[in-house]
Amino acid sequence: MLKKYLQQIKDGKAVQYSKMLQLLPPGFYQRRAELFKVRVVGAGKWQVSIINAELFEQLWQSALEPASRQIASLQGDSHRANTSHSYLLLYHQGLTDARPDLVLAQSKFDGSVQLLQNFQPKKCLLLIENEENFFRYPEVAMLAQQMLVQDFSLAGSDIALASGSRIGSALLQPFLAQYKDIYCAFDYDAAGLETFDLLQKKWGDKVKLVVAPDLTPWLAGFIHPPKQPQQLVKALQLAEKHQLFGLVDAFTRTKNFLEQEVLLRG
Repeated sequence: MLKKYLQQIKDGKAVQYSKMLQLLPPGFYQRRAELFKVRVVGAGKWQVSIINAELFEQLWQSALEPASRQIASLQGDSHRANTSHSYLLLYHQGLTDARPDLVLAQSKFDGSVQLLQNFQPKKCLLLIENEENFFRYPEVAMLAQQMLVQDFSLAGSDIALASGSRIGSALLQPFLAQYKDIYCAFDYDAAGLETFDLLQKKWGDKVKLVVAPDLTPWLAGFIHPPKQPQQLVKALQLAEKHQLFGLVDAFTRTKNFLEQEVLLRG
């Protein structure tokens, strides 16, 4: 679908710009102001001009992704194609020991995705960004309960490892579609907020960030300075976009980010 929109831009045709933005890879979405100049030409229609031809060509090439890794390998680079399988680890109420379960998602020839799972999903899913916190999920669940005043025990929730932005994989979206509510226990930084923003674009308000309205009790954990000033700007923009005013205040006061592991220390 992204290729269709890009072809329309190349042909000088008006496009549904807001829908196209939802399809942009995160790196290009961040640089959209460098890529395009837009003007309204009708209801829901925008005339989009290319500002940076070199950057647009990079975007175009990414949209020409091969259908399979086998085809990509014949083209000289199998890493350009999405894999036909993906997986995630999760804890659910039916487990009998400390080992997490595994859900396998595989692409079928007709373009659909088949999920292989041996449990009945709950209505609520808690996504934990990284492995360290995932394997300490009872502590994360307690922290989420403290912040949001909501129970995240396995009696009412499933808890999955997001593995950073990998949770945004197209193959894993049918898994996420099973849930009524999705809570994201992500780092309070630009990357964590970008992944949250990406999921919200796909699933709307059923995706929520695990963050307290007032982060004053946790301000001491904001100790990781952004590697680049633009990362703080981006984090502030996304926090304001999603009306996460506690995060806006924390970023503004500390000029730093918080990694979730800090919250579990001690």
